[in-house]
Amino acid sequence: MVHEVGAGTSLTALVRSARDDGRQVLVVPAGATVAQSLDWFAESLRLPEWFGRNLDALADCLHDLAEEDPHEGTDGRVLVWDRVAALKVVDPDGFDGIRSVLVEVEDEHPSLAVVVVDR
Repeated sequence: MVHEVGAGTSLTALVRSARDDGRQVLVVPAGATVAQSLDWFAESLRLPEWFGRNLDALADCLHDLAEEDPHEGTDGRVLVWDRVAALKVVDPDGFDGIRSVLVEVEDEHPSLAVVVVDR
């Protein structure tokens, strides 16, 4: 289940806590639009060149990422989607689309936890 936290959440503390739990942490900022958000996913996660900048391609890439072994010495991954507040206001359907992809991927891959930071 995707964990949603509010504006008062410290990203530094969130990352530190996950790392202390032995998890690899991947932080992806949200953009003000779906297109910007998909660009941030591509850049932050170093998605392959074939990434089509659409929700189906995002799902495919995130499934592939979740199936890879995490970095040596870590026990799974935490994907933090940060600063989603603007996207929720500007494009609530786009936010819901990306969030639904994150829910799907997390549900199918227990080694991946997703945190959405609403600030």
